[in-house]
Amino acid sequence: MEKVKVCVPITGQNQTEIEQQAHAIAATDADVVEWRFDLAMALYPSVQEAAAHTRDAAEDGSSAEIDVASEDARQLQAMIARLRALLPGKELLFTIRTQRQGGSFPNDAAAYRRFCTLALASARLDYLDLEDTTPAEDSRALMTLAHEMGVRVIASYHDFEKTPAVEEILEKLRALRATGADILKAAYMPTKTSDVATLLLATARFREEDAATHPLITMSMGEIGQISRLVGGAFGSMLTFATVGESSAPGQMPIEAVRAALTQLSLH
Repeated sequence: MEKVKVCVPITGQNQTEIEQQAHAIAATDADVVEWRFDLAMALYPSVQEAAAHTRDAAEDGSSAEIDVASEDARQLQAMIARLRALLPGKELLFTIRTQRQGGSFPNDAAAYRRFCTLALASARLDYLDLEDTTPAEDSRALMTLAHEMGVRVIASYHDFEKTPAVEEILEKLRALRATGADILKAAYMPTKTSDVATLLLATARFREEDAATHPLITMSMGEIGQISRLVGGAFGSMLTFATVGESSAPGQMPIEAVRAALTQLSLH
């Protein structure tokens, strides 16, 4: 079986917390580091202020546009450069998780596209997470830029409420594949143990159907779904998430426990 990569998220809200977490992760054997930019709320105050203004405008019937301030842009690119320096030998994944997909970033397509574009322009990323709810035109533009910069795109989808039937999961993975992304990611919330089996079966079936052409990242979230984070590689998932400190999603486990399990399963 192929080696399963272990990805650890950085969840800090400001520069100090981000750098502290990066130092801790640098001392581990994590393969990939995900910077959850949406959680670094101190680095994009202009977007939050504009989002609040938009809400107020909606209430009084006026209009508002969200703009990415130049200082926010400067801080983003400076932080990516700093992370690259602090994390030698580790791949860097840039993620903006919007509120509609369980994250903290406002559901504003223009700001999302602008920050992703700025991150790609840093020329320091290995992966870009691209939510499947991104408008088609923005998705195509970001994917084109990412590939020009040599960055692999992860088309991602999250359902924090349920796990559908196998065929519905397969349809979602096919839709993610149709975007032209390099890697496909789908995460579901189980409400019962059989939901975890459903997710794993769908992963294996898609892997066979796709002839292993597109790398997959799949998982069941929460405590019930923890086993999928350990055995997913046996069914075709190429990466799992672990923690060094705070988690970024329900069900994530410490990297030491994850590595030990992968070693036992010959997935390391």
